[in-house]
Amino acid sequence: MGAALRSLGMPSAKVTEKVQSAWEAACEDAWRGRTTLRRLEGGVLEVAVGSEALRDELTNFHRDRLLAVLRAALPDVPLVGIRFMTDSAEGE
Repeated sequence: MGAALRSLGMPSAKVTEKVQSAWEAACEDAWRGRTTLRRLEGGVLEVAVGSEALRDELTNFHRDRLLAVLRAALPDVPLVGIRFMTDSAEGE
């Protein structure tokens, strides 16, 4: 089953753990703990955030730097982008 999921673009548990660790290292203190990694599919990392304001800040001012940091930390993980989404569970 694992190979089938990987062929569909779903990362293994080991890759997921590596991505999570790299994300935590790249996060700034101001928004640490206010983001949640949702999925890595097709090379796009989807990140849920707690507010529209934070989503806009990350998208407009931090996305390129975060992508560069993650690519450097994860050379074996094909990252092509980061998508920030407001997490409706945390409210807007």
